[in-house]
Amino acid sequence: MSQEIAYLLRLQSPGTKELKVTAVEVFGSPTLFTSQLSSGYVRKGFLAYNNSASTSGEIVLGPSTVTEANGMIIPKGLAPVSLPVSTDIDVYFCNTVSGEIGNLRILEYA
Repeated sequence: MSQEIAYLLRLQSPGTKELKVTAVEVFGSPTLFTSQLSSGYVRKGFLAYNNSASTSGEIVLGPSTVTEANGMIIPKGLAPVSLPVSTDIDVYFCNTVSGEIGNLRILEYA
């Protein structure tokens, strides 16, 4: 592969600066996820994986008003949910059962 093609392929890559994995505890009320990227990098997207060991284990994501009824469900133990959103868009997570604590892993890239 020529150097020019390799360079152009790197430009198309969604993540070129940083990769960060964060463990987040999620409760019954919506919780804003704050980017953990360093050096002022702007998030290009993230993956959310439900790592819960709880009975229902369902976590939902959405805007600040997210609930089980209107949120996007992240089922326990299945493939991660990918969202190509920057840090300018607020993303909230909450657990579908009040009083239950969900365990979420967020992989961000910049």
